[in-house]
Amino acid sequence: MDWLMAAWVGVAGGASMEAIDVINSLRWHHKMPWKVRSDTIDPPPPQPDVRPGEEQLPAPGWKAYLTAGALRLFVSGALTGAVAASYPNAMNPLVAYAVGLGALSAVQKIATVVPLAVKNTARAALGGMTEEAQQQAQALQQQPLPPSGPGQANGVLPAPQTGTLPTDSPPSPTGVTVQQGTTEPGGAA
Repeated sequence: MDWLMAAWVGVAGGASMEAIDVINSLRWHHKMPWKVRSDTIDPPPPQPDVRPGEEQLPAPGWKAYLTAGALRLFVSGALTGAVAASYPNAMNPLVAYAVGLGALSAVQKIATVVPLAVKNTARAALGGMTEEAQQQAQALQQQPLPPSGPGQANGVLPAPQTGTLPTDSPPSPTGVTVQQGTTEPGGAA
């Protein structure tokens, strides 16, 4: 079955769904679907989450119903044709009809999944660089700061030692230099 013939069979499936809507409207409301007001389709919930007056919306009219029906037929035919073009050996009239029946809900599901798939694909294409950078930033935030010593402000690493002793203090026999008369925040006197 070629894709064009499959698309027409899919349109027949979409038309079947429209026919079911018309049948249900006639059976439940005893009027055509474009004459059914929104408040008569489903009973309003106990605490409606709508703006005042929205529950009394007028019936959509035959133009809106015809437009919606035509769009449903287009979606059914387009999806069935795309599936038939992708898998020509697996397509037969029954499969084409079934795809046409479920085309509208399938497109709705695909429309919710595609943005997530694109986001995940972009993340994979970057090689997880953003996640790695976020993990490194979190690791740096969680590392404790070294304790502050004499002559060192809180959180600042000490300057490299040059090996020269200050001229105002004599060398200590233990190798520790003592600075006298200086006090700094976080340091000792």
